[in-house]
Amino acid sequence: MTLSRRVAALFTSSLVLLGLLFTSSGSAQADEPLAIVCTTSATQNYDPGLTLVSRPTRITTSATYTCTGGGSVDSAHLSFEYTVDAGCLPTSSPVTTGVSILDWNEGPDSEITSTFVVTRPVGQTVGTSIGTVTAGQFHGYIFNLVGTYPALDLLACATSEGVTSSQGLLVLTLAQPL
Repeated sequence: MTLSRRVAALFTSSLVLLGLLFTSSGSAQADEPLAIVCTTSATQNYDPGLTLVSRPTRITTSATYTCTGGGSVDSAHLSFEYTVDAGCLPTSSPVTTGVSILDWNEGPDSEITSTFVVTRPVGQTVGTSIGTVTAGQFHGYIFNLVGTYPALDLLACATSEGVTSSQGLLVLTLAQPL
């Protein structure tokens, strides 16, 4: 499946979730949105670069998202950093947990506690983070972030420098629990 089809599938899944939330009989407060969907493209950086051999790697991303469904909240900024054993080959699925801050264009920030898992279906890299807003705006909302990055350049993986970055598409969803 191509990257554009994967992103379309992720976006469609987010819209289906949004539709389910709008038709549910949950206890949403009138002044709070049922769900917020944010999208962006971003660069993920690897230090040291990814090579054919897994090694401890610091992975960072910083991105500004365009959001819908949140009323006056129409953009957000999220940065994350974690260190895991990583390499170009799908020898493992790195898992890490942590706290991130989602900086909204309106209102207070959201503190998010989540678990981040990396998989490599068909050579692509898919990072999924699932958790909860533990403080700030949208406290108690369910957090879901999916980033899809194209297959890594295996020739670059074979060099001593390795792959130092990749460009991908991210879909972030916040939803009130049902």
